[in-house]
Amino acid sequence: MTKNHAPTPPKPPFRWGRLVLFTSLALNLAVAGVIGGAALGGFGHKRAEFVARDIGFGIFGEALTKEDQIALRRAYGQAKKNVLRDRQQMRDDFAAMLVALRAEPFEVAALQQMLDTGSARIAERQALGQTLLLERIDAMTAAERAALADRLEDTVARKSKRDRPRPAGD
Repeated sequence: MTKNHAPTPPKPPFRWGRLVLFTSLALNLAVAGVIGGAALGGFGHKRAEFVARDIGFGIFGEALTKEDQIALRRAYGQAKKNVLRDRQQMRDDFAAMLVALRAEPFEVAALQQMLDTGSARIAERQALGQTLLLERIDAMTAAERAALADRLEDTVARKSKRDRPRPAGD
């Protein structure tokens, strides 16, 4: 008595090509999404707000509420329409400073002029930031100003505690 079994079809081999293709497609879509999101989110007044983040408001930056921080960034972006051009100018100035540092013969007067120009730009940005900050604080209620003062005090206490030198042996 013989058993007549039909041969089972062989298991199809695992197709590495499909896995690689799927993984490649997923990565390409992820990269396209990141690039597209950056491009679409980087136009108009929102781009100026994003660039204005680097203005900083000193110790007030940490003590301000998120709403105040956002409002100040918006105000800075509106007051300084040419933020992108200014940042490009700062990059160009930095590149020129590197050339001046490497130049032979070295000319200290040229480097001094570049440093003075950079300092003037920074002072201009700081003055605008201070003006906007003062306007924002002036619009606050007495309770909001008191809360800001409390947060400033806490910020300074945290910073001084963190910056305090530790005794030897700790």
